[in-house]
Amino acid sequence: MTVTHPALKVRQNEQWQDVHHANAEVRVTRYEVVPRAPSAEAQLLEIGGAVRAVLQDAFDRNEPLRVPGGRWSLSTIGKPKSSLLDLSNYRRIDKVPSAWLDTHDASISPMLISAGLTINVVNRELFSKGLALQTSGASDGQTFAGAIATGTHGADMKVGALHDTVLALHLIVSPTRSVLVQAAGGALNAQAAESLGKWFGIDCELLSDDQLFEAARVHLGSLGVVFNLIVAAVPLYYLSRVRTVHQEGASWRGVVGSRRPKNSNGLHPDDPDYLQLILHPYAPSPDSEPRAWISSMRKLSFSGQNGVISQPTDVSLKNDLADFLPALVKLFESKMELPLNPILRAVTSTQLRGLYGHDTHNDSALPGAMFGPPDFLGIDFSPLRGESAEYVFDAAQARRAVDTILTTLGAQASLHNQYFGGIGVRFVKGSSALLAPNAKPVSCFVELQSLFTSELPQIHAAIAAALTQAGIPYCGHWGQFAMNTPTVAKNWWGQTAIEAWKAARADLLPSPKARAIFASPMLAFAGLE
Repeated sequence: MTVTHPALKVRQNEQWQDVHHANAEVRVTRYEVVPRAPSAEAQLLEIGGAVRAVLQDAFDRNEPLRVPGGRWSLSTIGKPKSSLLDLSNYRRIDKVPSAWLDTHDASISPMLISAGLTINVVNRELFSKGLALQTSGASDGQTFAGAIATGTHGADMKVGALHDTVLALHLIVSPTRSVLVQAAGGALNAQAAESLGKWFGIDCELLSDDQLFEAARVHLGSLGVVFNLIVAAVPLYYLSRVRTVHQEGASWRGVVGSRRPKNSNGLHPDDPDYLQLILHPYAPSPDSEPRAWISSMRKLSFSGQNGVISQPTDVSLKNDLADFLPALVKLFESKMELPLNPILRAVTSTQLRGLYGHDTHNDSALPGAMFGPPDFLGIDFSPLRGESAEYVFDAAQARRAVDTILTTLGAQASLHNQYFGGIGVRFVKGSSALLAPNAKPVSCFVELQSLFTSELPQIHAAIAAALTQAGIPYCGHWGQFAMNTPTVAKNWWGQTAIEAWKAARADLLPSPKARAIFASPMLAFAGLE
């Protein structure tokens, strides 16, 4: 039996598949909320009524319910069991009404954003208002709620990750109750919750509590339906980027250890806002070939300067590894067999050089252009499969960690377990969110993005063993290759933070039924149930 409501479009037995083919397909019933009322006010009530109907059905039948994001996660965090609530047609982005605010930092603009909007849409809408997100992931197709669910980070050393820009979250936790969660002493007042309750016809309570707020900012899709967000936007800026090319034995290793790219060749700023490296996984031959590409960016106030790219259409804006997988897919869609053979090392070199070049590169772009869509949108990965693991370290351990990974990849290659992908290294300011991957004052994210082969699990097992033997603590990005076992989680976040997150979940979802309905498949794997 399916739910009926005037504002619901129901698609039964629909195929769900993430874009990378990392998870097996699932047949689901998708409830797409489609408001039809003539006025904006009536549409909000209609949306709320449709959400209530779907939630009531899930509670009546004890049926797990997921809200789809951009389907970019390579982990099971977004994988549905049988039912999806699609909120992509609820589209709202406005300045928070002044009546909702007691006080706030005058340097930011609190924005009310419907959680199902993609980062792309948010960037475009903020641009039209002369504003910008403070940071972003490297690409822009994720929904805002989905991006913060996994701790999507970008590479901002002075702001942190996307979840660190969130001021409050509006969560629907049952068919009849919603909550507006902010930090203790947050800027919102009771009028904000009262208004949200009236708009959607679902009672809303303001909760000003640090533990609840820091749990919700990286929510793992498991604290209810994230419906709206209050986000701190800033005046529009542009990013001035420098990308330099480095060979084996050059000073790129020093940049990993110091986070001071200027020391590599003098072309980079000494204290950039963003810093990342793209690494070849193996020493190239000859050694005059590129081994590393260093990119740094500074944020500069935008006032219509010439030469600043405003639309994500320029192919030069290859910013991380998001465009590497489709290049490999296109290469191998002509039936070349995997597992791998030695020629593929040369293929990796060719692909990296093709994306990032041999020369120093300078450009400037608005955030929505710099962090635009990757090439894999619209690419059919079948019968191949994309895979990505992202190891996170304390930045103080970054050089040792990167060297350990590179040494392990070399040792595995000698055993004919060859990694077919690239390596991205990024640095991000720390977060107070309880389960944020960027948990250290400055965290280093090392991404290994590749095609999946039968050798890949062995390679990652060897990397984990080598890091453990070297005494280098790490965790994994929640949205990528599953590595956050209970032991890894305890070593990285500590038992106190884990128990605080679990307690916050129990407070927001007090019944076992509610916790089961909103559970992510990731929770059991990480020991968070």
